Formats: sequence, structure tokens, C-alpha cells
Amino acid sequence: MQYATPLLKDESIDEKNNTQSTFKIDVSYESVKGDKPPVYVNDYQQVEQGSFFLQKQGQQGYLLSPLLDTRVDMNITGLVARAKVTQIFTNTSDEWVNGIYVFPLPENAAVDHLEMQIGERRIVGQIHPKQKAKAIYEQAKKEGKKASLLVQQRPNLFKNSVANIGPGESIRVTIEYQQAVAYDEDTFSVRFPTTTTPRYLPKVGLESDPQEIADSGWGMTLPIYKADQALNTQAATEPEPKHKVAINIRLNTGFEVQNINSEFHPIHQLEKSPGAYEISLQQDMIANQDFVLSWQPESNQQPKAAHFVERTRDNVYGMVMLMPPTTETESLSLPREVVFVIDTSGSMAGDSMQQAKDALNYAIQQLPVEDTFNLVEFDSTARKMWPTAQAANAQNKSMAMEYVTNLSADGGTEMLSALQLALGQQAQLNERIRQVIFITDGSVGNEVTLFEYIQQNVQKSRLFTVGIGSAPNSFFMTEAARMGKGTFTYIGSIDTVQERMQALFTKLTHPLLSDLLLNFSDDVEYYPRNFPDLYKGEPLMVSYRTKNLIDNLTVTGNLKNQYWQKSLSLLNAGNAKGLDVLWARRKITQLDRDKRFGHDYDEINKQIEQVAMTHHLVSDMTSLVAVDVTPTAQDTSRDGHVKSHLPKGTKNSVGLLPQTATPAQLQWILALLLMGIGICTVIFTRHR
Repeated sequence: MQYATPLLKDESIDEKNNTQSTFKIDVSYESVKGDKPPVYVNDYQQVEQGSFFLQKQGQQGYLLSPLLDTRVDMNITGLVARAKVTQIFTNTSDEWVNGIYVFPLPENAAVDHLEMQIGERRIVGQIHPKQKAKAIYEQAKKEGKKASLLVQQRPNLFKNSVANIGPGESIRVTIEYQQAVAYDEDTFSVRFPTTTTPRYLPKVGLESDPQEIADSGWGMTLPIYKADQALNTQAATEPEPKHKVAINIRLNTGFEVQNINSEFHPIHQLEKSPGAYEISLQQDMIANQDFVLSWQPESNQQPKAAHFVERTRDNVYGMVMLMPPTTETESLSLPREVVFVIDTSGSMAGDSMQQAKDALNYAIQQLPVEDTFNLVEFDSTARKMWPTAQAANAQNKSMAMEYVTNLSADGGTEMLSALQLALGQQAQLNERIRQVIFITDGSVGNEVTLFEYIQQNVQKSRLFTVGIGSAPNSFFMTEAARMGKGTFTYIGSIDTVQERMQALFTKLTHPLLSDLLLNFSDDVEYYPRNFPDLYKGEPLMVSYRTKNLIDNLTVTGNLKNQYWQKSLSLLNAGNAKGLDVLWARRKITQLDRDKRFGHDYDEINKQIEQVAMTHHLVSDMTSLVAVDVTPTAQDTSRDGHVKSHLPKGTKNSVGLLPQTATPAQLQWILALLLMGIGICTVIFTRHR
């Protein structure tokens, strides 16, 4: 496949809508005057926002870059969202430095382009196997060339490294990504992550690079949390500027909309034409809370199916959305055993803990008397409230709610022990349905170990994850629910607890569609390959690739233990861009799943690399690197780190971001010494 390079100027999103979808890093270097005095902090662990830190050789404390602001321009058309994210920060030191910035993206984001701008010069990044890309970057850094390397650390976490940033140079980083729009309960939505949840990494079962793990068990390249360590009370010499985000959205739904809602941030909205809106924040937001935008169609225009296609030179790519049946709405008649699991680890301290308590108390209140239930809480260890599930009578509910009220957040996030209590040694349920509701922010770094345990031990249980807090680890909770044949629910504030939990209980008590199979009218490669159970209001979403246009799709499954079938004509379709990239992203996601569960590791890695190279995608096997051929660094550069905002409501934080520096003073002494020797040699020679 030939990759179509996009325009290299800063064109608008609408202009880009007719080109191949891209993810672009645009690094600009400009001369910046030091109008403001530098801000020094004694401990960068004080700072809970995106910041650029430098440490001078032989000095105490850290130099804080004065500003890191963000602008987001997003274009949403049908089922595809594209965003351009621009961030600016400055090297106010008098030394050459290297910058490292770790940033979150949606877990289904497709990343496929890198561009570095130096003044008027733009250098387009190239996709390479991961180790080769790193070697190219390190060589460029060593030679004093400006370079940028984009690496996927996790499916929803990326790292951009920039080498040889000169004194007084500002950096403008523009990120573009593409993702599929979510649809649930007649509501479309997109979520823009602005920060990363701290990740806890247990001592055992780590699949991460050991060099990224500190002695405390925390990952060194991520924001770190430690509940029992107080912050340094010495403040910066002047108030730290807040990292703010401005968001502008162009929404083109293709149908009339009755409600547009920003869940956590007030917005302005202007209807340009039926189904087309311009949306912006009423004021810039602090980058410590995920931005969520949702919209609902008019009641008489709720879509039950959708089909979009993109034709390339060699293939046809498509996306299908199909709603499950809505006529069978009666509740399940069988009693249930419900196991509530609540995360009480340190990362849940603050607003997240209160949200979790409110959600759990509401869920306990809703249990019918014929159900049984139990509670599991976990931090550094996991504990059950009762040895076995108890009847959901008034007395037991009251005891459980009092137990929940007295919970507090502290310690590590040993999630595996909680899963072992919730899923291990499942009792004979007879006719009961077993449902596990897992309330957490997902602040773990050992996702693979947890996925493996869920896959092997879920048995007849169903796992429902509830994401709590300003910036939950949606990758972990989405995948965990998928493997547990349940659903993922996001609660971002106390105000939405009852609404979200009521929606979850509606799903828990209604029939589900299971054992889904797809049959296309022609030879088709589609993803996901295996489907989880579908609950009321959840659509079936499929990306496919074929050589020719196809006529129809037939879906079969089991509905309340009865055979169910539905056919969808695919003769008509809307045109869309970037479906090939979304298909490749979903194929890589499926290959990653296969790799976790015992398939040929090396062979799958080769397949991931091949798909990523063909579609110019960043993956765990490929990276993008851009290098300027002209050396510019006049001194040996040293490393600095950009630290992301911690999520809103998160309390004390500890950052383990290593700072290194070259002994510049020693180099100057050696240089003067050698120069003096040279001058003496010349004088001595002439004298002779």
C-alpha cells in the first residue's frame, strides 16, 4: 500500500477531511525572550500539571518552564472523530536540552504520521521497526541534530522525545489522531483524555521494561502516586501557572440532534445547519479532567444500523454498526449473586473515593431481596466482607452500607488479589446468575497479567467494570469488561453517579445477546474477530476489509437461550475517510489479544509489524522518527521531562522522573586547558 503524505502546511480540519487520515506531530522552534523571571521549585513532586522540568548542574531545585497550554480542534463526521491537539512549552534555560513528554490518547486512537518543524523547515517522520527507529533517534541526538521519536508505551499512552532543544527555544507540538465514535443507549459520545492516571506496578508478574520500574514498584516514566508521603512544604518562588485546555469541535452528525451535552465542562454551541454544529468551551479548562461530549438524535431519527465505506487502490474498507433487538425488554427472572469489588488504594484518594462510595451504596440499595451479594475491598491486600454471599435483605444492606461509609483510600493497588477473591473458587450457583461489579480507576500497569487471569477464571461469571475519577485507565477497564463478557461504565463526577449506575443496572437485569457470529456475502477480513455479549442499548461495531463491494451481512446469536438472526443489506453506504486506518488499528488490537493468550509470540509480533508498516501506524512494534540532517546543538544536551497533570481530585503525588546533566563546567575547564596547551605549543614552536 502506498502511503499518501498529507499537506505539510497547517491546514484546517475541513481541508484535511478529504485527505488520508493522519496523526501528526508538528514541533516548532522559535526564539523566546525571557520577559519573565525563571521559576524554580525545590521539588518537582509538588507540581500537579503538565510541566517541562530542567535541572542545572551543581544547583539545587528545578527550573520550571513557564507555560504548557493546549488547544484541541476536533472534527466529528458520522462515526469517525479526528482531533488536532496543539501544545506549547518553552526551554527557558541557557543550556541545550532533550525533552520527554508522555501523553494519553483514546485507547482506540490510530497514530500514523509525524512531522517536525524547525522554523520554516518541516521534516516528515518515517515509520520503522521500533528498535531501528530508536537507534536512528539516538544517533541523531548524539550528533547534535534536532530529532523527534514517537513511541507507543501502552495502547492509550504515547511518548514523544525531542532531541537538542536550544536555549530560549519554544516547542509547539501538534498531535492528530483518529478514533471511532462510541454509541450506547441512543447516545453518541467522544472522550478526550487530558492526563494519565497514576499506574501501580506490583513487584511480581511485570511485563514492563524493568528499567521503567522504580524500587517502590512504580513506573518511572509515568505520574506517580504515594499516599503516605507528604509534599515538600517549600513552594515555588511565584505561583505556578495552570495548564489549561481550549477545545473547539465541528460536529456533523448526518441527522438532527435533540441534545448536545458536555458532562464536566460548560460549552457554547452554534447550529450552522441541520445536524452541523460548532462547539467550544465557555472557558479554558484545567487539564486534570477528561473532556466528554455526547449527543442524541431526535427521537424519531435514532439509528438502528449504519454502514460506511472507503475505497482504496487495492481494497474496500468498511464500518458497520447494528443495534441488537429492542422488543424483548422484560427483566431477567432468575435471582443473582452479585459481588461488588471496590478499589481503596492510594490513587483513589479524594473525589474518586467519594464517587466510588456513592456508586456502591446506590448499587446495594437497588438489589432485590431475592438476590445475594458480597463485598470485596482491596489496596495492598484484598478482603471479603463475608466468607460467602449473603441475602440482600434490609439488615445486610444496612451493614454493607455502613461498611462502605467507613472505607478510606491508602496503599498499593494489588488488583490481582481482588480478582482472585471475586472470580476464584466460584460456588455452585444452581440457577443464579453471577455478576461481578468492579469499581476502580484502573491505576495499574500490569494489565497483561490481569487479563490472563480474567480470561482463565471468569467461567460463568460476568464482569462489569465501573471507571471512577477524572481520568480512569479506560484501556484496562474496557478490555477487562470485554473478556468478562460484561460492560464498562464511566463515572466522572458525583453528580452522575445515580444516572450511570441506573443505566448499568438496566443492563444487568435485561436479556443479553451472546455467541454472536457474522456471515458476509463475500470473503471478508473483519475485526473484532470474537464478540463479547451485547446488552440492551449496545450496538455491534465491525470494521472490515474486502476486495469488492459486498451485498449483505447476517448476524446470528442466542437471545434468552433462543436462536436469533438478523440480516442487513450493505448495498447502500456513506463515504468516509480513514476507515483503512481504523481497520488496521483493530487488527493490531486483535493480534495483541492473541499474543496474550498463548499464540506464537514471535510470529504475531511479525504480523503486527507488517500491518503497522503497511498502514504507517505506531504500534508496540513500530515507531515514527523525524530527523533534521543539519546539526544545531552547540553543547551536549541533557534530558528534561514533561510531567502530565494528575487527575482532578488526586491527592499527594510523587514523580520519579530522572534528571540527568552533563558536567558542563568540567567540559569548559578541559576545553580551556587544551586551548592553553595548544597556544603554548605554537609559541614554543615559533620561538625555536
